[in-house]
Amino acid sequence: MDRITEIQARLAEINTELDAATGEDLNALETESRSLLEELEGLQNTVQTRQQLRDQIAAGAGTLVQKAHAQASTEERAAADFVKTNRMMIGIEQARAVLVSGGTLATPTEVSGIHDIAGAKVSSIIDMVRVVNCEGMSTNRVAYIDEDAAEAAAQTEGSAATGKEPTFAYVDITPTSVAVTAQISKQAKRQTPLNYSAKVREQALLALRKKAASLVTTALKGSALNDTVAATVTSAKGVVDEHTLRKLVLAYGGDEGVGAGVLFLNKADLIAFGDVRGTNEKKAIYEIIPDGANPNTGVIRDGGLSVRYCLNSGLTACAGTAQPASSAADLPTMIYGDPKALELDLFSDYEIKVSEDFAFTSLMDTIRGDVELGADVVVKKGFVALTIAKATA
Repeated sequence: MDRITEIQARLAEINTELDAATGEDLNALETESRSLLEELEGLQNTVQTRQQLRDQIAAGAGTLVQKAHAQASTEERAAADFVKTNRMMIGIEQARAVLVSGGTLATPTEVSGIHDIAGAKVSSIIDMVRVVNCEGMSTNRVAYIDEDAAEAAAQTEGSAATGKEPTFAYVDITPTSVAVTAQISKQAKRQTPLNYSAKVREQALLALRKKAASLVTTALKGSALNDTVAATVTSAKGVVDEHTLRKLVLAYGGDEGVGAGVLFLNKADLIAFGDVRGTNEKKAIYEIIPDGANPNTGVIRDGGLSVRYCLNSGLTACAGTAQPASSAADLPTMIYGDPKALELDLFSDYEIKVSEDFAFTSLMDTIRGDVELGADVVVKKGFVALTIAKATA
């Protein structure tokens, strides 16, 4: 088995292990998959370069080299077809792999003038939630336990046993049509067809991840299955104080335990945690440790309590936020829980089309994609939200 085959086999194993992985195990799989994808890209580029050199040498030596169509890879044939038609279909399983792995795709050498923006492009919440293939379904009905069975009652001989059965409920996840656009410099077309295809695909799938992350965040904030903890609003310390993290995290998991989860919060609230100081020595109460490989995630430590966090600009920051009016609903801010309690359903393939006309004078090609997505929380009390109570009348 050569190295490329070994890497592909291991990536397939990681894809299977993702469903059961949580916490540090999930982080380890993410790091390993990124490393393998980078190694795979380098090996594939080496193979391609070696073949191009062989073809050039053969042509220079006067030997006619004919490439049979059957020898071209599936990706090369799709890329050539894309350049001719400006149309590409990404299958639902391919889109699911991008959403789940969060790893980098094999991309070409950077084109002069096309540089990525510094920093994280999308919240890593999209890499943490459960992603389900619902192709062909109009609605996905997901059942959950609404109330556990009651404690078994003492039974008297000759009398009927009494008890309370568990009750069930369900969440209906329906698709939302999502259209995304991006633009790419026409200079990219001066690359080989395969490289141009990869660049367009990279931009379109980035737009998909951003839209999917926004959809997931909206579902998370609005779910009636979430538990809540009221924030303490004081003019002196604001909402985030020395008690906030423990109050939120220890409220999760019920009366019999403490659940392991991830804290989703706005970056302004992360800064507010760092600003909390002790009364006497004025030392920082919270220690914030960003992940080296992923600037979107990290750990907040409060003494012996260590909590993973994930930044999400779609959540309202409680730092500097006033109480909502008495007629408004309580305002959810940061949310803590198990990401797998939130489900993202893919109801269709993701179609990509490129137009040369929309930004003609800007020398840009416009990329348009559309897909059917749906998301919702599917576990009761799967998350606990810190809420700012509305003002009393």
